[in-house]
Amino acid sequence: MLNTQWRVLFVFIVLLIASALIANHLTGRVFNYHDPIGSVRAIYEDIKTKIEMAEESELTAIKTIAAPSLSAKTAMQKHLPQADTTRCVDVSLGKVKYKRNGNIYTWTDSNGVPHFSDEKPDFEAATLDTDFVEPLDYFELTLHAANLPPSFTEELRIKLNTVFKVYGQIIGVDALKKVRLNLTVFATRRSYEQAIKLRGADPTNTDGMYFHSTNSALINYRNEQSAMRTAVHEAVHAVNKAILGSTPRWLNEGLAEYFEYTKNSMQLVSVEPHPGWVNNKRVAQSVFTINWLIGLDDTWQTGDDTKLYASSWAAIYFMMDSNKGKQFLKSIMLAEQKSPCSKLTAAELKNMLYQHFPQLDKDYRQWLKTPFRKQSF
Repeated sequence: MLNTQWRVLFVFIVLLIASALIANHLTGRVFNYHDPIGSVRAIYEDIKTKIEMAEESELTAIKTIAAPSLSAKTAMQKHLPQADTTRCVDVSLGKVKYKRNGNIYTWTDSNGVPHFSDEKPDFEAATLDTDFVEPLDYFELTLHAANLPPSFTEELRIKLNTVFKVYGQIIGVDALKKVRLNLTVFATRRSYEQAIKLRGADPTNTDGMYFHSTNSALINYRNEQSAMRTAVHEAVHAVNKAILGSTPRWLNEGLAEYFEYTKNSMQLVSVEPHPGWVNNKRVAQSVFTINWLIGLDDTWQTGDDTKLYASSWAAIYFMMDSNKGKQFLKSIMLAEQKSPCSKLTAAELKNMLYQHFPQLDKDYRQWLKTPFRKQSF
């Protein structure tokens, strides 16, 4: 009996020593001899976690190998914003400044016909206060693109002014902020990839990449039209960061995709359906329902990029197509602006969504069946 007790004690001491060696070798954890049971339990949890992580990595690798390769057209539609590792600070240049554009003078002639003029007549006339103001400047643009004509910069400015105009209509001009935009367009794919890699990122399957830490975007030049779309896309990421702060990925990417196809003619502004996602005025592929899309914010790195981008674009296009949709966008954009360091949760977004669309699934399904048309602002 005594020998058996000594054997049990000896085995226990051996297990303690073995546990200490395992701790040092596998986990780097210092073995606590004052709490041997607790230390053994902690070591077990560490080893279990490492095994689970290894299995998960192996599963991800298998999925990656088995996944069908994307076409060149689809792959190049990816624009990857890098993780925001900056401190939560206001990166904007302050409020947008406006100037008053004068009053309108009004009078009625002897025939009872009313007249309006922005020039003061040589007789007494009433003034009509229109409260009309125009912005002095929305953004400060620095564009490095040696191979692009001067007209490219001017066209880009016009399109970005459109972005601010639409944002002002949705959230109100008082909520806008001036934004610094730093864009660099590279003449060759090789120089683009080298610049991306120097910043510690992977340029594979991308034509543009926005970096929060430096508030800058790098763009690959394939042709002038492609470079313009990518420049607008990446600039919208910078606009969202400065005006709204942190935003859900579907909202950030959806808005960036939406504004790629803005059209400007005189004072008329319109946004056309994205040809990458629409064919014959219909969505070219299946998309997630909006309430499902809202819950996928953490799956962008491992999910179906093509479907996620298409779904995000479609969700924004749907919202922009009605007043109640714009009201929903206004509510979430102002909420994100109020708390720029955090994102609204999926539960919060869904609650706000169904306040505006009590029959969302039905409304969205019917809308997807109707021909897509351009939207005017």
